[in-house]
Amino acid sequence: MNHMPVDVIATFNVQGKIKPNFIRLEDENHALETYKIENIVFSREENYAGIPVMLFCCNIMQSGCLQTIHIKFHIKTHQWVIEMDGRKEVTAPSA
Repeated sequence: MNHMPVDVIATFNVQGKIKPNFIRLEDENHALETYKIENIVFSREENYAGIPVMLFCCNIMQSGCLQTIHIKFHIKTHQWVIEMDGRKEVTAPSA
């Protein structure tokens, strides 16, 4: 499974809990598309090769279909990545 860096807009509540709201994905033509995160199915803390991350399983609306994506927030570096498993549905459609 590959991990690709992505742009995410997130909010934090007063307890410091993070909630991703939007994600930006690049299509085959290298154009950026922004998607609203419709809902968060689950989130949990994990250690990925000893690195603390927050994993979010989210749904986005893409081409009229609800798509499930997995994004990780690296707690120490504050970076977001999307888990890519070779399926086309997690990339933005071409124009």
